Amino acid sequence: MAGKVPPELSNADESSITVFKEAVARAENLGKAAREAVEASTRTSQQVLSRAAKISKEAKELAEASVRASEEAISKAEASAKAAKEAAEASGKAAKEAISRVEKISKETKEIAKTSARGFEEAISRAEATIKETRETNEVLTRIFEEVLSKAKARIAKERWLGG
Repeated sequence: MAGKVPPELSNADESSITVFKEAVARAENLGKAAREAVEASTRTSQQVLSRAAKISKEAKELAEASVRASEEAISKAEASAKAAKEAAEASGKAAKEAISRVEKISKETKEIAKTSARGFEEAISRAEATIKETRETNEVLTRIFEEVLSKAKARIAKERWLGG
């Protein structure tokens, strides 16, 4: 009787081992789900991957320690998977918002550039018109001056002829 284990204890041990194995399997499945969620969020945040891997590792170690610890690890892994998913969603949302802001700034910059270009074109056009008007005015003034000078010379010549 010293080497034999009573059947009740043997069944209890087998039951504990089965529960432990199920808990380990559940913990490993949850760890796998957490890792997959972390892989999806890797594109936006390397920190999320590091934290999820750490929590997943801790959950596995706790599951191997005891049945009660494995239940606690499962709970943590579920929370971790949820946190990783939420972090991935938040990162995706933040990335979309950043892209939206960049697109808005780009659009505003293009509009400013267009407005500036139109302003420069208008300024150049006004400057060209002013230069054209100045040339025309100079030509008119030159003709008037030449006419006045010609009339003055004619008058002087006439007075010399009459007076002389």
